[in-house]
Amino acid sequence: MSGARHRQQDDRIERELVEHSPFGGSVAARVLRCPASVDLIQRVPAHLRKPSAYADRGTACHAAITLLLAEDVHSFVESFAGKTFGNYTITSDDVENALRPAYAYVETLLDMPGAEYFLERRVVFPAIPDTWGTVDLLVRIGRTIHVIDFKFGVGVRVCVLSPDGDEDVINAQLLFYAAAARHSLREFFAGVESIVLTILQPVSIDVDVEMVSSVTVTHAELDAFIVVYRVACEEALSSAPRLERGSWCRFCPARPICPAHTGPLLDLAQFTAPTAFAAPKEAYLRLLAEGLNLVDAVKDIRTALHDQAKRALENGDSVPGYMLSAGRAERYWCDENAAFAALQSAGFYYDDVMKAEMRSPKQVELRAKARGLEVPKELISSRRSGISLVRSENAHAPVPGRVETARTFSEALATFQRRIGRQS
Repeated sequence: MSGARHRQQDDRIERELVEHSPFGGSVAARVLRCPASVDLIQRVPAHLRKPSAYADRGTACHAAITLLLAEDVHSFVESFAGKTFGNYTITSDDVENALRPAYAYVETLLDMPGAEYFLERRVVFPAIPDTWGTVDLLVRIGRTIHVIDFKFGVGVRVCVLSPDGDEDVINAQLLFYAAAARHSLREFFAGVESIVLTILQPVSIDVDVEMVSSVTVTHAELDAFIVVYRVACEEALSSAPRLERGSWCRFCPARPICPAHTGPLLDLAQFTAPTAFAAPKEAYLRLLAEGLNLVDAVKDIRTALHDQAKRALENGDSVPGYMLSAGRAERYWCDENAAFAALQSAGFYYDDVMKAEMRSPKQVELRAKARGLEVPKELISSRRSGISLVRSENAHAPVPGRVETARTFSEALATFQRRIGRQS
């Protein structure tokens, strides 16, 4: 390890777990698109605002990577397997697929000559009172500063640049952290010419995507974001802020009380069948589509209601008409080694007791990606699990209906007959 790197002392390495700014970096994109969400979220009890159990894994991985990077020497990542942070225990898969590749990428930056960095630094956003956030990692190398955000979720891929119509939009959370860090750490940013915003997401549902997503921004772009964000925050505090539903609602804890999400419940209650005795087929099929749209609209709110009610009960609150119930009992061997020996002595064959399974292609691909290896494509085959109903825009492999199949066959047959006719 290079001896030139230096971590800036901050008197604390912390993550805001209890107190959050209503305009902080993690909600910046939502505030920009739906200023009304700020007031709605304040009506939700603070202990019910955590998105889901998946947040426990993300928080644990964040804590682990922070401890790794806080060391002045290279650490053994594998030593974190089995360690518990909060409600989550780090697994060997977490180590190999998430922590190791993220740690290796950052260590390469920190080992560069003259590297200085802040870890888990609380930064204050300019021009807006009581607005702050905690940036995961700030690294300065020469006249370049890297603003790095770790994403340890295993769901949708989060990129620094996202398409929005005809242009790409820069991730608002990273812009917030960069602007706040520049305001809070003036000496650290003095003389900086390039600001690189980076999201590190080792694992997502898209196996083939790169772990690193980066873009370089200018000081002028940060200045412009400050102005735009201040306007959105002022609107959020106004008497009639804008309410808009969209992808930014994904982790919003106010969905159970948000009119944009509860509205479809009223529409569903008014959903009625056609009045005509023999409605045209097209009208009935349109009704099916409208019903499915309403059901999809209320799915998310059902999940949000369930998760918040369960969290409230776990916290000791009372939710009228509901209580927690233990799941079904799952049996397990008290001592696997002793059980194996006893079962063999009792006459069981090895195959009666033990089985060896190969990891799935996806599991191997995740490990290959983490280690920079390639899995030969010819080793993998695939088969469809069945046919499901999805929205048209989400159909990755459209399956034609019988009428469409018959039409396609008829067209192919007609083309074939014409070719035969020309040859004769």
